[in-house]
Amino acid sequence: MDRDEKLNSIAAVLCGADDISTDCPHKGSGKCKYFGHCRLTEKTDEQLDYILSPIDKCIYLEACAGSGKTEVLGMKAAYEICRWGSYNTGIAVLTFTNEATVTIADRVSCFFHKPIASNHFIGTFSSFIHGHIAQRFGYKFYRSQAGTKDKSFQIVETGLDQYSNQWLQNYALNFPISKRIKLYANQINYRVGVREWFLGQGEQAYSLRERYEMDETQKYINELRNKHQNQTLFQYDFLRKRVLECKQDFWGAGFATFEDMNLIARKCLMDHGISPYLSKKFPLIMVDECQDLSKNELEILSLLIEAGSKVHYIGDLHQSIYSFKDSIPQHFIDHAQKHSLKVMQLSDNFRSTQKIVDVSRVLGNINTSLTGVAQSRFNGQDCYYFEFNDEVDAVLQFQNLLKEKSVDIQKSVVLVRTQATKAKLNKSFSQNYRTHAIINSVQLWNQGDPDNKKAALQLIGWQLQIWFGFQGRSNNYYYCDKLCSDAVSWRLMLRDILNDFSLDSSIGDFNGVSYSQWYSKNKKRVVEIINSHTIPALRKSLDPTASFIRAPKGTASLNIDIITIEEKERIRVETIHSVKGATFDAVLLLSAPDARGKTGYWENWLKPEDEASRIGYVACTRPRFLLSWGVHTLTDMQRTTIERIGFIKYDGRK
Repeated sequence: MDRDEKLNSIAAVLCGADDISTDCPHKGSGKCKYFGHCRLTEKTDEQLDYILSPIDKCIYLEACAGSGKTEVLGMKAAYEICRWGSYNTGIAVLTFTNEATVTIADRVSCFFHKPIASNHFIGTFSSFIHGHIAQRFGYKFYRSQAGTKDKSFQIVETGLDQYSNQWLQNYALNFPISKRIKLYANQINYRVGVREWFLGQGEQAYSLRERYEMDETQKYINELRNKHQNQTLFQYDFLRKRVLECKQDFWGAGFATFEDMNLIARKCLMDHGISPYLSKKFPLIMVDECQDLSKNELEILSLLIEAGSKVHYIGDLHQSIYSFKDSIPQHFIDHAQKHSLKVMQLSDNFRSTQKIVDVSRVLGNINTSLTGVAQSRFNGQDCYYFEFNDEVDAVLQFQNLLKEKSVDIQKSVVLVRTQATKAKLNKSFSQNYRTHAIINSVQLWNQGDPDNKKAALQLIGWQLQIWFGFQGRSNNYYYCDKLCSDAVSWRLMLRDILNDFSLDSSIGDFNGVSYSQWYSKNKKRVVEIINSHTIPALRKSLDPTASFIRAPKGTASLNIDIITIEEKERIRVETIHSVKGATFDAVLLLSAPDARGKTGYWENWLKPEDEASRIGYVACTRPRFLLSWGVHTLTDMQRTTIERIGFIKYDGRK
């Protein structure tokens, strides 16, 4: 089938046109009127081939970064929905985020051009699992409470605070992990890929074995063994048994985490009556971002395939960066081999220039050809590196480069591996602001934008901790659960304090005023406002004379520094994981100073088949026109390595 035949085959279904080159009814109106051009004729042959691909086979569409896979997935789904002949069965299109669901649903609607029938499903993988499998059938296997009419599961967050949710005490792990730590059922999850229980969430989770072998745990267990004169107490196998009992009690009472629901769904589909029912209801399943599928999620899809469903997987294994949730490329490779997936490709990157694509190919250890469609704005000089002693220096150099190249700073980003580095670079969290925390919190609050308001809440929370002498949580505006029943009430209190500060004309008068003048004039009013809003545990406990509030040493005679952070002058700082799927004109990827930074260190990005390389790949495929690396001072050999990849050393204005 030549290109014209492919176009007309799709157009006949989606557009009602036998020959799209001459009689397209939608040019300038209808389905394409908001775009000003035909969205079908712009598709590549690879994209057209997938839209026309058979639905009686399982397929893996290997889509490189920037390949327009969401657009193609939307068109493919619309094409098949248009041809669907049954009202009792449907297509399931699964994503991993609500935002992606909205995007794909919008794409399908653009091409289908009428309401999608309810027999089809477009939503997140979790909502599909919950609504069609776990919530519907899970009670058969795990709900143990007699006499209850409600057979559903209530979803409980892994990080739910047990101090303000006393009912969790009923589901505590009955095993001596630590004198100071008690674990609860919602903090325990099972990873099918390694057949092990894990404690905690995300990248901070420990395997059960790791937790058991920690010095703190072993010391406590040995104390108990000596106390009871029994050295066989509390063995690891006994811990695993207690964990399973704890989880079963949790499920039996109708509680489950998101991860638990996948386990429950897998158990349901092992039933020979349930999986055939689901496969008949959804004979075709399409999964976006398939590289993010965990081992358990892949096994769920395996059970549906074995029952008769066909699954199309769309994604890029080089962007698999969630090993902490058991999403590992080898799991998918094994799955693809098991089910003999037909492999198709999208190899045109419409986002980035060829130079940027070439760098990303090195990080991804990709041997196949990838084409960068975006035209270079800088005569092919699209990749630079900066050497730094401090990350802030690299950011300043990057901002200079943006000015030289006339790149919009609002369409640019600095990417880092950890939240700690992000916090360090974000001026809103600078330790310098704490010197005059009240003054600076008011200034930041009055800036108006969300980031500065968050910074103001952080500062005022920190100041209250210092003045009242409690220990709060720095990642939650210094909220202290011993003082306040919930974090929301704490944030509302901080908001009310800052609002009253801002409404007081004297407190907000900073221009031409020295620090000593401001403190002398406003300290009593500051204490009065704080005392009027603080929670009962703190109320009226600050000295109303405010004698403890004074200008810090060395700053009394100085005029107040006015914070002028305009949005157009600020550079956005994000973690790599948070921008997966995003696009920017320019990116600065900051490396950790040395190999101790593990997946955040640039030399580790060059190690093939390692998650560090995939993390580097994701970051380096975000920019359209300009990619920069910030690296700690290099040796000559390291410079040779980084320049061989395709980077140019930046020696611009300091």
